[in-house]
Amino acid sequence: MSRLLEVKNLKTYFYTDDGVAKAVDDVSFTLDKGETLGVVGESGCGKSVTALSIMRLIPEPPGKIAGGEILFKGKNVLNFTEKEMQELRGNDIGMIFQEPMTSLNPVFTCGDQIEEAVILHQKLSKEQAKVKAIEMLKLVGIPAPEQRYKEYPHQLSGGMRQRIMIAMALSCNPEILIADEPTTALDVTVQAQILELVNKLQTELGMGVIIITHDLGVIAEVSTKVAVMYASKVVEYGKVDQIFYNPKHPYTIGLLNSIPKLNSASKRLATIEGNVPAPTNYPQGCHFCTRCTFVIDKCWNEEPPLVQIEPDHIAACWRVDEIDKFKEKLLATVV
Repeated sequence: MSRLLEVKNLKTYFYTDDGVAKAVDDVSFTLDKGETLGVVGESGCGKSVTALSIMRLIPEPPGKIAGGEILFKGKNVLNFTEKEMQELRGNDIGMIFQEPMTSLNPVFTCGDQIEEAVILHQKLSKEQAKVKAIEMLKLVGIPAPEQRYKEYPHQLSGGMRQRIMIAMALSCNPEILIADEPTTALDVTVQAQILELVNKLQTELGMGVIIITHDLGVIAEVSTKVAVMYASKVVEYGKVDQIFYNPKHPYTIGLLNSIPKLNSASKRLATIEGNVPAPTNYPQGCHFCTRCTFVIDKCWNEEPPLVQIEPDHIAACWRVDEIDKFKEKLLATVV
């Protein structure tokens, strides 16, 4: 497999009146051609900021990419000029943003918004761009594409708007697609259609895909490998089977345990007690120590390093060697 993207020790900070908010702190992962990387974690863990950092869309000020490297096909995009980034965005790396209603411009038709990217990057004429836009609407499964081409975002349902966003992101045949919560607020049937569509297009176009979500069901459906993020850091990283069947971090176990189970006798869902700490006030040691059920003194004072569990599988926990003892207590059967 050819390496498309390599993120090394990425640090993205926001400088606020309350102090420095370390939204992403020392995050690393890779993406190869044809792979799907699932990035999972609660709200506030740094998933979307990681994606925006890759696209260099962090507002400066107050934000700043404070360190690390983002290598696209071996070239560090942090060294690119703004003009080079404009050529990269949409053309080589496409992104489906989290909120289609706020990401789409309400005063332009859907067709105009798809055309803009292909005219800019593919150097097509207005007529050629219109043909391409209608082709993309057909590709993403929108009925009556010629009619939808002329309509405005507010005239479409949430699922339709999400498909418009996908059509825009894929219009220039990017090598990487970043999908930030692509199924949020969609009904279950439309969610399944969107995921099936992304899988189908990835197979046809050979893209690398990064899918950001808090839904482990989505991760199981589409991902080949998973990065579990908590409070600005990757706490566990591995192939999807390793994460689901051999989790080695208490946070990963907690997430898996919170999945609703059909055969459960309890009517209550399992939860992880507490909340993600504020990014200006992370604990000195392990960021998960304030919510962990088998914390020890060392966890409060020293940050655990990522250690290899097995090939392609790493986790950051001081008690990683003992964690199997606690799984029976913490983890209901996940199948």
